[in-house]
Amino acid sequence: MAVLDPRTDAVVIRIVYDGAPMAGKSTSVRALGRGLGSHMFTPAEVCGRTLYFDWLDYTGGLFEGHRIRCQIISVPGQATLAPRRRRLLESADAIVFVGDSSPAGFDADRGYLGGLGRVLEQLPGPPVGIVLQANKRDHAQAVPLAKIRSMLDDMGMRIGVVESVATDGTGIREAFVFAVRLALDRVRELMRTAQLQTSRPEVDSAQELLERLKQAEDGSMDYATAAGLIHTRLSDVCPQSIVSRALEQTVRDNEAVLQPVNGDGYVPTPPDERVASGMVWPPVSGRTVLQELTQAGVQLRCSPQGDWSGAVNGRWRIHSAASEVYGALEEGRTVLIHSAQIHAANAREKSVDRCVVLAGDGRGRYRLWQITRLIDGAPVA
Repeated sequence: MAVLDPRTDAVVIRIVYDGAPMAGKSTSVRALGRGLGSHMFTPAEVCGRTLYFDWLDYTGGLFEGHRIRCQIISVPGQATLAPRRRRLLESADAIVFVGDSSPAGFDADRGYLGGLGRVLEQLPGPPVGIVLQANKRDHAQAVPLAKIRSMLDDMGMRIGVVESVATDGTGIREAFVFAVRLALDRVRELMRTAQLQTSRPEVDSAQELLERLKQAEDGSMDYATAAGLIHTRLSDVCPQSIVSRALEQTVRDNEAVLQPVNGDGYVPTPPDERVASGMVWPPVSGRTVLQELTQAGVQLRCSPQGDWSGAVNGRWRIHSAASEVYGALEEGRTVLIHSAQIHAANAREKSVDRCVVLAGDGRGRYRLWQITRLIDGAPVA
């Protein structure tokens, strides 16, 4: 869906909120919209349940010299509206899957995640990244994160996980920031492969999206009215809104490649989920691996040869050889690309079992890291 809009010189990306009914999708988007000059738009709902979509639109920040425009929408969760949900998911550049952490909700998550995976598998172009926003973490019997990760492993899905309580806004910003990073990773791949189209967005407003859905459905699910649907102008946006702060953070992280720090007792800072796009392979799913490492924390040890390594949660091994430090960014990127090509040529499975990252070493240089999945305590071959 991402395009470069020549009218505004903006990269337009779409973040889609998905999940089972009543998981908290609309509540999450509404939390993002707090502080905006205009409210979240919902064409129609019944008893608090979305029938078409929720819509937010925000422009701000720069990526590769272009402004960033985010179309933020949520999908209906009801099974009877599955065709509508699918059409909206097919337009996404990144997905925030709002999961229900209650025991009953967790059982429904698996089926909806499976359906989401099947939809995304059929889409052309670079992969669409997913972040699981584990909602309702304040539930008295909230499912442990370890059980959620185990479910994702069983399904062969490499997904970042962020805890949230949408009713009070906890975790909403973090999940959105991660989704924007995944979407910009996808945009960079589209640029690299010359697939990013320069054109007006196919859907430019909530009104157009509503009309497009009605045309596709030929009136078979015509519950809604288009009254009051407009595009949120940049001048209408409160600069201190959750969306604006989150987007500004994403842009800062993408531009802050190096943070030189010198001193005794030097230990290189391991890469985390904030690494700039173009510095991690695979470009989308590799970032989800970094997100898990960031949450768990990494303790590094140095070998007598000067190599740095560590293990995370018994699930991942991170390693950087003493020789894989570079003074120039392009030199490091050349090695990163070469390493990625080797791994891609040898890939035997669809699921990600490794990633390669180039990140600042804390001394004004760049260090290459290899992160490998552990199976029964041993790295995947």
